[in-house]
Amino acid sequence: MNAQDFKKHILPLQDKMYRYALSIVFDNDLANDIVQEVLMKLWDRREQLSEINNVEAWCIRMIRNKSLDKLKLANRRNVDLQQAEQKQASMLAPDRLLEENDLLNSIYDLMKDLSEQQREIFRLRDLLGYSNREIKEITGLSDGQVKVNLYRARQKIKQKLGKLINYGL
Repeated sequence: MNAQDFKKHILPLQDKMYRYALSIVFDNDLANDIVQEVLMKLWDRREQLSEINNVEAWCIRMIRNKSLDKLKLANRRNVDLQQAEQKQASMLAPDRLLEENDLLNSIYDLMKDLSEQQREIFRLRDLLGYSNREIKEITGLSDGQVKVNLYRARQKIKQKLGKLINYGL
């Protein structure tokens, strides 16, 4: 893969890579560092990228692994994701922004109750928009495991979010 192909295929993924790293490490600077490290690694291995069937899934898997490594090494305490979401959503109208922030905050709080695997699959599918096939490639799980974990995660969040909305708890 030459420099032009790299720009065409890899650089458009940078935003998705950042959002995914941020959803794992909850730290803007660390997420940026992770993306930059992965991009440098991809650049160094650009000749081998043409051999990979799904480059996007491979990039996201690299982000996942690097993010988890950084968390283990630094043993960092996760910072609030609200700051990053507010920064990205600053283009919305104030009332819409407030509603979306409240909903996102509630969902992120509810995600803490999910198992790590459910949280990962929910994050990839519903927050980042990956297909089940892509999630299978990223996580290494079977189709059935992806579907079951996604279903259970959605059910838990739906049930708890329904209680929050209906009862104001």
